[in-house]
Amino acid sequence: MIIEDTLYIVILMENYQMNKSITIVLCTYNEVNYIEETLYLVNKTLHNLEIIIIDDNSSDGTIEKLEKLKNSYKFKLFIRKDIKGLATAIKKGFAESSGHYLGFIDANSKDQILYFNDLIFELEKGNDIAVLSRYIHGGGDEREFIRVSTSKLINYVCKLFLRINFNDFTSGIFLMKRSVLNHLNIQFSGHGEYFIELIYKASKKNYRIIEVPYVQKKDKLLGKSKSNPNLFRFFYLGFMYFFRIILTLFKN
Repeated sequence: MIIEDTLYIVILMENYQMNKSITIVLCTYNEVNYIEETLYLVNKTLHNLEIIIIDDNSSDGTIEKLEKLKNSYKFKLFIRKDIKGLATAIKKGFAESSGHYLGFIDANSKDQILYFNDLIFELEKGNDIAVLSRYIHGGGDEREFIRVSTSKLINYVCKLFLRINFNDFTSGIFLMKRSVLNHLNIQFSGHGEYFIELIYKASKKNYRIIEVPYVQKKDKLLGKSKSNPNLFRFFYLGFMYFFRIILTLFKN
């Protein structure tokens, strides 16, 4: 049985590599310390790949670094000077994409990349959206106490109000079939709170959503990354997540 399951996985992955293209969107803002290693790992891990980088006019040398990396890696780079924000950057990336599968990875969280073949495998099995989840069996969150506590509180409120079978509404690290994006009218605004609406609408339209266990490592050496806001912005983002829960519920 183990041999048969292994062969099945190998066949699925070979079919993916031959037939399915994947677009990975990287949104950067002052990620000069991470972007080269991230590009290396994405290219090493995934095949038949399109990388789209949306930069919100970084000031730390990220753009200059990316221009040099064009000699080593293939990617599309879009620099936005007048528009900022994670959600709109992801929307821009998806609009410029051509892959059968669409996904997002944090530019400064290289450990996420190592799980993406698991997400591909789940889509090849027939699921429509595959999400890295910290709050199911086998997952975990090793970040600072305040960030873990806030994330779990938001997820608790999501489950309480939205009442769908899902556990990590604040993950935002996912891979989905292009058809899902085409059929869902998602308002890409704010930071990562758009993901709540995406999962809720997809669930209500009976798309098959699977959570894959993932352990998020403790943040290290974070500088001006979008993932490291000051205290005021941290609580502001938390408020926006709660607001998006209520908005999603009453809009849909």
